[in-house]
Amino acid sequence: MDQKIKSPFINGWLVVDKPSGIGSTDIVNIIKKKLGVKKVGHGGTLDPDATGLLPVAIGEATKTIRFTENLLKTYEFTVSFGFSTDTDDASGKIIGESKKRPNTKEIRDTLQNFKGLIQQLPPKLSAIKVNGKRAYDLFHEGQEFQLSARKIFISDLEIINRKNNDTIDLKVICGKGCYVRSLARDLGITLGCYAHAKNIRRTEYGPFYINNTIALDKLKIFEKGQLVKNIISTNILLKQYPDFECAEENLNILLNGNPIKLTNLNYKNHKFAWTHYNGVPLAIGKIKNFIFYPFRVLNILKNENNS
Repeated sequence: MDQKIKSPFINGWLVVDKPSGIGSTDIVNIIKKKLGVKKVGHGGTLDPDATGLLPVAIGEATKTIRFTENLLKTYEFTVSFGFSTDTDDASGKIIGESKKRPNTKEIRDTLQNFKGLIQQLPPKLSAIKVNGKRAYDLFHEGQEFQLSARKIFISDLEIINRKNNDTIDLKVICGKGCYVRSLARDLGITLGCYAHAKNIRRTEYGPFYINNTIALDKLKIFEKGQLVKNIISTNILLKQYPDFECAEENLNILLNGNPIKLTNLNYKNHKFAWTHYNGVPLAIGKIKNFIFYPFRVLNILKNENNS
């Protein structure tokens, strides 16, 4: 069992399988109340209608949320042909209609155009800010506004299943800023038949997987101790970066936010690196000329010693 679990200070990640009809912030608030902690945040917002994997950071793990931004995400979703909506999903008002239904070969060939770096126009029902206000707020207020296309990355896009002419199930692996709803909309436009997305489900997010999640019904009934057993280590997002063990004589220097000189000459320069002591992450920073400069100190060890 991790040292953090023994402490009253709870740090780490709790990965929830979010159902439809509830917002990401609502999940955060449930966890905050259940665990009695103040610092809780999530990586990668899921729309209320979308389901699946929502990683929630607790305590000092909130300082690592920034490292979720560039992780690849996997979504499974259904494209419904013949109708476009003002939200690009099934919850919106129909604004376009077509009787055309593309065959599977047409769809498979067209999917190739959406791989790699592409330009994508975000849906109006999104959290993007327009003149200081969220686009979804402007949308609900009935205001007219325009969003700009953005460059996004799609690693893979493939067909999972086709049950009928009206729909097709797809799987996409994408980078930050990609909207599945926009992808369905643009696929329909390219195929000349209109389309929107439904049944959007996130199944992977970097090192987080859907089979390691906790369902909302269990989240609601579990006691604090049961939830703590499901917490994943704070350093799960840091493992992608160089790391080193901090010497005991450097602990206080580092925990006070000061740079330390490395004895390990394998690390000369790194934009991102992190250090630990007895498996407990201490700080995130950069290495320049064998000197580690912390820019985020994690107070897990300090809390352990004071508990």
